Amino acid sequence: MEVEKMRNVVATLLVLITIILMVQRGEGIINCDEVEHSLSPCISYLTQDVQPYPSCCNGVRNIKGMAPTLSDQKSLCICLMNAAKRYSNLKEDALQTLPHKCGIKLDFPISTTFNCQL
Repeated sequence: MEVEKMRNVVATLLVLITIILMVQRGEGIINCDEVEHSLSPCISYLTQDVQPYPSCCNGVRNIKGMAPTLSDQKSLCICLMNAAKRYSNLKEDALQTLPHKCGIKLDFPISTTFNCQL
């Protein structure tokens, strides 16, 4: 009888843990450090007159995959804007054309002036 109760308690705890993890995953926690790391190969394209490297485009593809929901996209947008503001020599036109140059469609523009809350 006690073993049966213990199994039920363990099963209930496992279900609760699974639900908590699913809810947290669904909230779309974007790690801004990971976003910046993914886009670090793009710095030369964003600051100089060169084409984006394949590693840069892979980074853009990676960040697109981080943001499947609208909430994720807003968080990603904020991360990108904050990162862009730390570099005074970024070319705004290069920033805006980066996804297109990589053949990737983002659901929001990359810009230092875009309102991510829209």
